Parts: sequence; structure tokens; C-alpha cells
Amino acid sequence: MNMGSSSAPAIRLGRQAFIVAAVAVYLLGFASQMLLSGPVTARFSVLPFMLAQAVLIWFWIGLHQRRLRDAGRPTGLVMGVAAVYALSVAVLVILLWLVLSSAGGESARPDAGILRLFVVLALLGSMSGDSGLGPLQIWILGFAMVMLLPAAIALGFSVWAAMQPNGGARR
Repeated sequence: MNMGSSSAPAIRLGRQAFIVAAVAVYLLGFASQMLLSGPVTARFSVLPFMLAQAVLIWFWIGLHQRRLRDAGRPTGLVMGVAAVYALSVAVLVILLWLVLSSAGGESARPDAGILRLFVVLALLGSMSGDSGLGPLQIWILGFAMVMLLPAAIALGFSVWAAMQPNGGARR
């Protein structure tokens, strides 16, 4: 079943069905974060997370293309938004892989990475009477915003797609 081709069956996808399906895809994407837990990454690395994200992105693309076709809108922007999100997932996977590979041998815990460094820095900052981390805090917040921006773009695009009127002229 090729959701992206023009030879795919013309399945109409109204607003309500799209909203339900999109919420399900986003909830599954959120739940896929559990695949980055210590026990999973210790045994399988980040491969299960990568596979889950690839499948979810594929469903996201098909879902949005069908919705926009039903609304009579061009579907080219769907691939651009999906590519931006996929690149952010790729960067996250590379960072996690680097953290996991730098943890060392079998005795090293896979969840002992950059998050623990940030926790230690926050504790040191709070013990010194300064609740902030200074310039490091700005970098951390900036990095977090950049990592969350593609997800926010995808969510905004989904809201826009849901708001399109049903049954427009086909393009």
C-alpha cells in the first residue's frame, strides 16, 4: 500500500477522521520515547526508536497527504515538513548513539549520559545559591528549543490541515 502515490485508492479523509488519526499518531510518537529507556537502549541501542519513528513518519505523511487531497490542496508541503522532522529525529538518534557509545564497556550504564551532567550542574548551581547555570543554561534552553521546533512545526501543520474545508476541488 503506497500512501504517497497518485495511484493509491482515493480514500476520503474528513476532518473528524483526520483529527482522530493524527492524535493517535502523535500519542504513539510520544509513547515511542519509552524506547529510549535504559533497559531498551542497553540491549538494542536506539534501533527500536529509529524503526518506530520511521513507521510513524510514514503514517504521518500518508495521513496528511490524504487529508490535503480531500481538501483540494496540494500535498507537496507534507514531504517538506516530514523531512524537517525526520532530520531532527536523525540528529537526536546520532546524539543518543554518541552518548551511549561514550558510556564505555559493559559495566557502564546506558542512561549515564548528558542528562546526568545537566542534573549535576543544576544541583551545583542550587547549592551555590545561584539557581541558574549562567550562560550554560541559555545554551541548554536554546538547544532544547531547536530540538522541539520541528515537532512544533509538524503539530502546527497538522492543525492547519485539520482546519481545511472538506471536499475541495482536486489538484
